[in-house]
Amino acid sequence: MVQRVALTRCESYQLPVLENSLKKLLGLLGGIGEFVKNGDRVLIKINLLSGRPPEKAVTTHPSLVEAVVNLVKEAGGIPAIGDSPGEMATITGLARAYRTAGFEEVSRKTGVPLLSFEDDVMEVENSQGHLYKKFTVTKQIKDFNVIISLPKLKTHPLTYITAAVKNNFGFIPGLRKTEFHLKLPDRELLSEMLVDLLDTIKIDLVILDGIVAMEGNGPAGGVPRKVGAILASRNLVALDFVACQLIGYKNPFDIPTNRIAVERKFFLPGNMEILGERIEDLQVKDFKRIPQDVSRKIPLFLSKWLKSLLSAKPKIIDELCNRCFHCLENCPVKCVEKNKDGKLSIHYSDCIRCFCCQELCFQGAIITERPWLVKLFTA
Repeated sequence: MVQRVALTRCESYQLPVLENSLKKLLGLLGGIGEFVKNGDRVLIKINLLSGRPPEKAVTTHPSLVEAVVNLVKEAGGIPAIGDSPGEMATITGLARAYRTAGFEEVSRKTGVPLLSFEDDVMEVENSQGHLYKKFTVTKQIKDFNVIISLPKLKTHPLTYITAAVKNNFGFIPGLRKTEFHLKLPDRELLSEMLVDLLDTIKIDLVILDGIVAMEGNGPAGGVPRKVGAILASRNLVALDFVACQLIGYKNPFDIPTNRIAVERKFFLPGNMEILGERIEDLQVKDFKRIPQDVSRKIPLFLSKWLKSLLSAKPKIIDELCNRCFHCLENCPVKCVEKNKDGKLSIHYSDCIRCFCCQELCFQGAIITERPWLVKLFTA
């Protein structure tokens, strides 16, 4: 079966521009009516890492969400918006995050509810899973017969990019995500889990916000970078194949979820068709990406011995730290400590390199530091 990915240029978040671009994009796949029928209850799953203003490029842009809501309504669907932030989320905290990121205004204008994924949960099974054969996810998904995923294109220290496949992680409520980082600190294991989750929750359509992406120290502390593109597909892996090439990856298999999904036959690259714009016409070749991990290139008998010397680690830049203590509060192994002088430090002997601290640092005060020995294997 041919897996189609639609790619369209979109230069602005102005609503009329977005709506025209979206109709053009989805028209390449048969139109919104191919995905949403009259009376369908539609969950629009956004990327709400935390409450950050839209111009920071941390979350799906609210204008894109509003445009998708309007299209769903035109098709006769009944939409709702939801996600689970990466940090500890109280009812008050979630409401604040929705407000700051611009989604409260979208809800007010459209009359569409904002959901919490934190309250009721359920177990979903996947007998074909390699690492996980069941997941605890939000019970909200039972109330919808169509799910549209709206990820944001960003860098990520563990998965290299966060796009379609990674956005599914938000179906797992709040601090339950931290448990996975604790059990799966290795990028390969985390990626295996994400592919298991991919096979557990059915996404009917994914639309990627690549108008302004995040480069560098993503997914929270990086720099907004205009790419000027939106993408859509039924197949999340196919979309990620195109998305990573848009930001300069020559080999999509450098993204571990891509490689693992292909190995497990979720997607066959030879069966992909790209509709609309050409990748090379929109590609940002100098996009600042996360440096590649070299551990997979090291012989197995040396890998354990060299791991501490070759593994990247989070590093706190004290001059940029505003003492919000998100890293301290959300570290799965509690290896971030507040010193007597008020400064924060990381106990690397306990650190599992999950990079949760970096992911939740909106000041960009925690960076990924690569060891000098890596140069021996990347020269």
